[in-house]
Amino acid sequence: MKTYRVLGLMSGSSLDGLDIAFCDMHWNGQTLDAWHISHAETLPFTDVWQAQLRHLPNASGRELATAHAQFGHHIGELVNQFLQQYPSKPDFIASHGHTIFHYPDQRMTLQLGDGAAIAATTGYPVIADFRAMDIALGGQGAPVAPIADRYLLPGYDFYLNLGGIANITCHARDSYIAFDIGGANQVLNMLAQQLGLPYDNGGAIAASGALQTELLAQANALPYHALPYPKSLGNDWVQEQLIPIFREFDATIADNLHTACHYIAHQVAKDMDAIIKRELLQQPRYRLLATGGGALNQFLMHCIQQACDNVADIEITIPAPEIISFKEAALIALMGVLRLENQPNCIASVTGATRHAIGGAIHQGWQQQI
Repeated sequence: MKTYRVLGLMSGSSLDGLDIAFCDMHWNGQTLDAWHISHAETLPFTDVWQAQLRHLPNASGRELATAHAQFGHHIGELVNQFLQQYPSKPDFIASHGHTIFHYPDQRMTLQLGDGAAIAATTGYPVIADFRAMDIALGGQGAPVAPIADRYLLPGYDFYLNLGGIANITCHARDSYIAFDIGGANQVLNMLAQQLGLPYDNGGAIAASGALQTELLAQANALPYHALPYPKSLGNDWVQEQLIPIFREFDATIADNLHTACHYIAHQVAKDMDAIIKRELLQQPRYRLLATGGGALNQFLMHCIQQACDNVADIEITIPAPEIISFKEAALIALMGVLRLENQPNCIASVTGATRHAIGGAIHQGWQQQI
């Protein structure tokens, strides 16, 4: 039995900040026996960094390379700020970085935030660049959530993560199927920010709006939604193809938010139906675990439950707020543990790679090493 004390870092597509989860993970040589989050916090990005992260897909090569190093040092500074509040010290840091480009068809993905810079700033070993090996093996490099679903939160048929991008996992027989559904909180937050709010708290504004059928049809007609799985999305797809549809539609913000929730719900139910039919699943009842910030949006979850009721008998469970908010950071911590144990942390049946991948580049620290 080994106990790893890991700091998992996630910079999500919603740009709200750096999610940090200090996790204790007990590995018995074959699997994870137990785990828990001892401390967790989201440290917000400054307006300057938010603007820069939005701009970088259109930046020059030199700007991008410079930002990669600078963001790594910035992450390290946020980690140091976090660690000053707690007496515990990690064995290592596992960092996802912030996705700028994701083009698996060109065997390329880029997560900003240099692991060497994080290690140099904090002094702790850093494991980063988790998706690259899967991409090199011909996979999508995403989603990586099924690893969390397998080890951290077993016992459900479906797992729905409602982050900046929504993704779904299905535990079908002895394998896992997972893929990105479409935009979620990135769209909802963009609309709420037009009212000067960071997000639509509980979906109250969306609940007050009315459905715009033309807007819903435009969003549902995007070609990505017709592709078979496995498939994955980058933030650029949401920013360039989906968000303009909602930003430019001539209706009230409340109406657009209302319609965006129905769009997300429609795509969730449609993809669940596709999985059930393609995988020949025949259960009388399915259990779905919903996580990510969108699981706190009561109106969105109401829309999803209504849409799913038209597909099958689906029981939706919403876990404790800590799991909702920090599941992805805990997932990255787990991926770091698997990397050290030389166990796959990307599943080929999920990503479409030629084989399972053991991803993650190790940067040794100067305070301690792994």
